[in-house]
Amino acid sequence: MELTAQLGQEIIHRLSRYIDVSINLMDPTGKIVASTDRSRVNQIHGGAQSVIHTLEAQKIRPEDCRHFPNTKPGMNLPIFHRGELAGVVGLTGDPNEVFQAAGMTQGSVEIALDQLYIQKQSFYQERQWNHWFHRLMSFEDTDKLEKEALYALRTDVKKTWQVMVFQTDAPYDLTENLRLQTGPKELDPLFILPYQENLVVMPLPFGKSHPNLKVEAPAAIGEPGYNAKGIRTSFEQAKQSIDIAGKKGTVAYSASLKMERLLANIADETYHDVTDPYTNRLNRLERAYLRTLQAYFNHDLKINRTAEHLHIHRNTLNYRLDQIYKKVGLDARKFKDAVLLQSILINL
Repeated sequence: MELTAQLGQEIIHRLSRYIDVSINLMDPTGKIVASTDRSRVNQIHGGAQSVIHTLEAQKIRPEDCRHFPNTKPGMNLPIFHRGELAGVVGLTGDPNEVFQAAGMTQGSVEIALDQLYIQKQSFYQERQWNHWFHRLMSFEDTDKLEKEALYALRTDVKKTWQVMVFQTDAPYDLTENLRLQTGPKELDPLFILPYQENLVVMPLPFGKSHPNLKVEAPAAIGEPGYNAKGIRTSFEQAKQSIDIAGKKGTVAYSASLKMERLLANIADETYHDVTDPYTNRLNRLERAYLRTLQAYFNHDLKINRTAEHLHIHRNTLNYRLDQIYKKVGLDARKFKDAVLLQSILINL
């Protein structure tokens, strides 16, 4: 990466607030691309050309100026980026007095070039992953996508992943927030990307503890899945889990919502045809009966555990279940009836 006029002028604009001598920035040909003295821009700097030739610092004393065209007394230092010469920085003044300031300017410019390079690489890689994930969700050939990830993105996706999905009205803001949070935690996500209008997607390597992130948006985690197909499946599971149980500031786990996900895939017409008669009757029951049913299912249809939880005698619990059977037509103590009742309760 080389110094450009736009970058150079921005650097000089910022540094000139703290350095009270003239600053010049030259490209790898020795041309001044930015300067506190705008009249010198686009001129060839003889001292910079000497630095380019030797790759070493060049002091220019007053008596040296005649040997270096278009120069003034001062200090000129090479600027390197990733081992290559990116340009030259020059400060005007007594070389011994401006040496330290020149070194600080050299370091500042090299840091700026490194940061800009990292940002450009990150942006380019983000666009690649974004394109890759959209193609994955369009059911493009996964073998091809896995090879592309390996050779173009230098990532082996033939691992086990769990996809975490967030729902938000500001996906780009949340994406940046997550990147800041996941860096220090070393969670090593495959990528963090906005997707569609209101989702952010983050595949995580399976086996690491689930992240404790400070995010208010509803979130969900899919089940572990291997390779590119696994990423797609885990994403779909997480997305469906948010639709079913997503709540602000909480994480829904696909593995604990199997019944709900199964019900969500039953055709509405079929579901209502089977359940509506019972649903109407359940809705007419007192709330205590519904709480009793929910507790009964939460305790795996165990009479004693349910009665203990509700602080009632087991005979009282059986009486309530008998009343539900009489009034609704389904006996929660029978497997098939229990499945129907649980399905209705989930969707009430």
